[in-house]
Amino acid sequence: MSQIITEPAEPAASRDDQFDPADEFAYRPVPPLAPISLFLGFCALSGFVGVPCLAVGGVGILLGLVALWQIRRAGGDLGGKGVARMGVVLSATMLLAGSSYHAYAYVTELPEGYERVSFPEMSTHAPTFTDDGHIQIAPEVARLDGKPIYIKGYMYPTRQRTDISEFVLVKDTGQCCFGGQPKLCDMIIVKFADGMTVNYREQQLVGVGGIFRPNTVARAEGLTAVYVLEGTHFR
Repeated sequence: MSQIITEPAEPAASRDDQFDPADEFAYRPVPPLAPISLFLGFCALSGFVGVPCLAVGGVGILLGLVALWQIRRAGGDLGGKGVARMGVVLSATMLLAGSSYHAYAYVTELPEGYERVSFPEMSTHAPTFTDDGHIQIAPEVARLDGKPIYIKGYMYPTRQRTDISEFVLVKDTGQCCFGGQPKLCDMIIVKFADGMTVNYREQQLVGVGGIFRPNTVARAEGLTAVYVLEGTHFR
């Protein structure tokens, strides 16, 4: 009588053998800060738009590092290490690239022979009024009379949108949005000569270079100013 010989069945794969480390989302929870860090890494592209937006990359790095710390502290109970690392790397890359871009723009935007000034600096040396009602320009500002300067600000709303040869440059967007009469030290009337014109840029920081003329009373867009800039450059 013949016997049927059967091979012993292979032991079922253990739970450890079935676990795929690459598929950690299906087996281990991921701390929320990990995907948030990665999301902020993509959002850090906004750092190229403006310097304040560079903070997005910094926050992405911080949250990614916190997520990695949580994962390490959990002793294997949490996944998402790769996601957190990607968030840190991407955020850091965008932060570095954006910072380099703005640093390069800052160095190269100043026309040769022009002096860089700023509205905050000028605000500390505001014009004063004498007893007889005349305006007196501070010596720190008066020294710039007739000199080429470069200053950044925002274009005050104007009825004309294109081919503008004259506009008011103000300190911040609040003065653009809410109107009114800005402080004398917070606005400059820009006048272009030789047929030079520009288009209106709404709530965008612009740089203007030209010959500075303080203590020159002028009006534009219903505003009265004592600073005039004979514009030669616009960015």
